Amino acid sequence: MSRPGASRLTPVLVASAAILVVCAARFGPGLVLHRGNDGGVLHHLELLTYDWRMRLGFDADQPAATNLAAIFIDDDDLRLVNDALGFHWPWPRQLFGRLVRELASERADRVGLDVFFLDRHRDFMETRLPDESGNLLSADDFFGRQLKQAGNVLLGCPGEVITNEWRALRPIDPLATNALALGYATADRDEDGVIRRARPFRDDAELGRVWHLGIRLVEDRLGLDLANAVIRPGRLTLPRVDGSPAIDIPLDREGMFYVDWSLAWNDARLFKASFTDVLAMDDYRQSGETNLEAALADHTVVVGSLGTGSNISDVGPTPLEKETYLVSLHWNVANSLLLQRFIKPPAGWLELCCILIMGGVAAVVTWRMRPVISSVVIVMILLGYVGLALWLFGGQRFWLPLVSPLLGALLLTHLTTVTYRVVFERSEQRRVRSVFSKIVSPDVVTDLLARKQLSLRGALRPLTVMFADVRGFTRMTEQQEEQAQAAVRAAGATGAEAEALRESHASRTLEVVNEVLAAIADQVKRHGGTLDKYIGDCVMAFWGAPIPTEAHAAACVRAAIESQRAVASLNAERAQTNRRRETENQGRAARGEAPLMLVPELALGIGINSGTAMVGLMGSEAHIFNYTVFGREVNLASRLESVSGRNRIIISPSTKAELERLDPALAARCRPLPPVQLKGIAGDVEIYEVLWDDQAPVPPRTPEA
Repeated sequence: MSRPGASRLTPVLVASAAILVVCAARFGPGLVLHRGNDGGVLHHLELLTYDWRMRLGFDADQPAATNLAAIFIDDDDLRLVNDALGFHWPWPRQLFGRLVRELASERADRVGLDVFFLDRHRDFMETRLPDESGNLLSADDFFGRQLKQAGNVLLGCPGEVITNEWRALRPIDPLATNALALGYATADRDEDGVIRRARPFRDDAELGRVWHLGIRLVEDRLGLDLANAVIRPGRLTLPRVDGSPAIDIPLDREGMFYVDWSLAWNDARLFKASFTDVLAMDDYRQSGETNLEAALADHTVVVGSLGTGSNISDVGPTPLEKETYLVSLHWNVANSLLLQRFIKPPAGWLELCCILIMGGVAAVVTWRMRPVISSVVIVMILLGYVGLALWLFGGQRFWLPLVSPLLGALLLTHLTTVTYRVVFERSEQRRVRSVFSKIVSPDVVTDLLARKQLSLRGALRPLTVMFADVRGFTRMTEQQEEQAQAAVRAAGATGAEAEALRESHASRTLEVVNEVLAAIADQVKRHGGTLDKYIGDCVMAFWGAPIPTEAHAAACVRAAIESQRAVASLNAERAQTNRRRETENQGRAARGEAPLMLVPELALGIGINSGTAMVGLMGSEAHIFNYTVFGREVNLASRLESVSGRNRIIISPSTKAELERLDPALAARCRPLPPVQLKGIAGDVEIYEVLWDDQAPVPPRTPEA
C-alpha cells in the first residue's frame, strides 16, 4: 500500500534483511548460529531432513547389486566356537585362514575383512595348523599363507590422527604383506554422531593412499584405475583401465561423499551366511567332500561383526536407524559404485540461489496479497517445494536443500514482512481514520483502507469544490446579543449572573448555526464528498479525492440541492417553533416573566466549480494536519459562493459541462444567469443557477453518470 511513510523500498529492505540473516546463519563463520565447519544449526537441521528423506526413500524393491554377500560373526558363532573349539574372542587367526581358504575354493570375487589384526596372537600348539607339507604353522602364519594363496583378500585398516596428520594402523605381518591390499575401514561420524558420509581414501606417510574398503571391493570388477584417480573440488573421478567412461563420485567441501544407505544389514537382497557355516563348509571340503555348492562364486564378500560384546560390537547410528551394524557401510559403498548411484549434495551456490529465490518469492507474495491469502500461498509453495525435493531425492538422489530456503528464507521473510505489514498497515489505518473519519462517510473510509494504492501527499486531481455559506449569521448574532442584554436587564442581573445569561444566549446561537452546518456536512458525506473545513459559518467540501470518481460534479450538485432542502426544512421547523413561542410569550409577559428567545431562520448560499486542483495533506502532524484542496479552481468556487445570495446554488460553466456530459437530467435543472465580474478573476464569468426549491425529486444517477 503506497501511503505516506511507506517507502517503495520497504518490502525490498525487509526481505533483504531476512535473507541476509539466513545467509549469515548458514554460511557466516563466527556467528552464534554457526558452529565450526558444519554450517551451524541450519545445516544440522538440514542433515535431519536428509535422514528423513533417506528413510522415506528407502525401498526394499529398488535395484541393488546382485553379487554382494555378507558373512557375519554373531553371538551364536562366538558361542559355537567356544563350545566346539574352546576359543574365546579374539579368535586365533587360523579360523580366518580357514574362512579365506573356503572362500577361495568357492571362487569368491573379492573378500573384505572388516576385522582389525593389529597385534600378533599368542602362539599355542592347539591353535597351529599344518601347511601343504605337513609343517605346523602358527595361527598368524597360517592366516598369512592363506591370504597369499587366495590373492583377493582386503584387510580393514583403521587409523588415528596425530598432530593433524592421519596415520594408518597397519595390520601385522605376514598379514599386511600377503593381503591383496588394505582398505580404509573406519566409520566417519558427523558432529551429531550419525554416520552419513565416508572418506574415499586416507593418505598415510608410509603406506601412501589407503582407499576405502568399499571402493577396493569393487575395484577389479569395475576395472578402476585408482592410481590415476583425479580429485577436483566437489568431484572424485575414477578412470578405468580399459578406457571406458570414468566414474564420478560427488564430494562435499571436506572431500567426503554421502553414502547411499540403500541396503540394511539384514537386507533380503544380500546373500548372507554365518562365519561358522563357512567353517563347516571348509571342514567338509578338507575331509575330501567334492560335491559341494559354490554358493559364493563371483560374489563380493564382506566379513564383519554382529556381536554384542564390548570388544566385538561394531554399531552406530545411520540415516536409516538409530543403531545398526556398521559392517553394512562397506557393501552400501560398493553397491553405489556398482550401480553408479550417488548422493549429489547441494553446492553452496545452489543453496544460496534457493535462499534468494524463496526469499524473493515470499516478499512478493506477502507484500502484494492480504496476510491470510499470502500465508495460504506460502504454505502451498512450501509443500510444493518439499514435494519436489522428495521427488528429486527418491528418483535422482539429488539433495535439494530444504531448511535454509524454506524455514529460513521463505518462512522468515514471510513472517517478517507480514509482521511489518500488520504493524505498518494498522498504523496507516489509524492515520487514515484520524484524517478522514470526520470528513468523509464511513463507507469512504472503509474504501480507503481497502485500497492498495493511495496517495495522500500532493496530487493534481479533477474534482469539484463547493462553498456553502450561512446567510444572516452576522445579523443573527447581533439580535442574540440584543436579546441577551434585554434578558440581563429584565432579570436585574449583574456580575457572574449577567455573564452566565450572556454565555447561555451565545451557546444557543452557536447551536443554531451548528445545526445548519451539521445538516450540510451530513449531505456532503451522504453523497461521497470530503468535508474540508469550516470557515466560520461557511462549509468547504470537495468531490473526486481521496477516492477518484468521474461523476464528482453531479455528486456535488446533488449534495448542494439536498443541503438547501435540509436548511429549508430546518427553517420550516423553526418558523413553527417561533409561532409557538410567540403565543407562549404573551402569557409570559402577562406574568412578568422574560420572553422565550425566538429561533432565527437562516439562508444558504452555495458556489460550485469543477476543474483540476492540487489536493493532499497540508500542515504538520505535530500541530494541525488537514487533507485539503487549493488552487485557482478553489478560488473560483469561493467567488461564486459570494455572489450566490440567499437560498441559491451557483455553478460555473465547467461544472455545467460535466453535468451535461454525465448527467443530462441534472443539467436540465440549471438556468443561465447574466455573466458576473468576480474579484481576482479576469473578465466576466458565466454562471448558472441550479433550481432546487420546486420540491421535485432529484433525478437518479443515469448509467452514464
